[in-house]
Amino acid sequence: MKRRTVLAGVLPFLQGGRWLDQLLLVNQGEIVQKRFVGIAEGETTEIASIDNDETTVSSKHEGQLGQLPEKISTAVATSLRETYDSVQFQVTVDHADGAINMFSRTGSVEYRASRTLYNGVTVGDHISFQTSLLNRDTIISLSCLAKEEESLQRRCRVDIEDPTG
Repeated sequence: MKRRTVLAGVLPFLQGGRWLDQLLLVNQGEIVQKRFVGIAEGETTEIASIDNDETTVSSKHEGQLGQLPEKISTAVATSLRETYDSVQFQVTVDHADGAINMFSRTGSVEYRASRTLYNGVTVGDHISFQTSLLNRDTIISLSCLAKEEESLQRRCRVDIEDPTG
């Protein structure tokens, strides 16, 4: 087989991979809500919820969290995990309408996130991110974080040490 034949077959595939990455793998939008829930014996309890209008903390956990559940320390997370079988951190993203992504989501979607990512973002932030291929409702990588939509890029420096931790 000639070298040109191999290159002719591989080159379009590599270029198509770059195109596919641009179309499918980057989601963008504004964070409109943060919340976390505890799950025990199949029942879900909303521990705290934060949006533009208000912050709500479950009366059961006010002493533990106070009125500032934007950042959850390791100690508080450990304490909550003693009460619940599972604690899930979630962010709701209002997807950008003008996205080039042909197969991207639209509207508001709630995603599971790590505690580190939850702590590193605030309501009103604009993000670009990737989701798990197996579970599209889980953010696995944060590509860019910006305060204004105009500043959002596909990739930029993110000052969250390990958004999947």
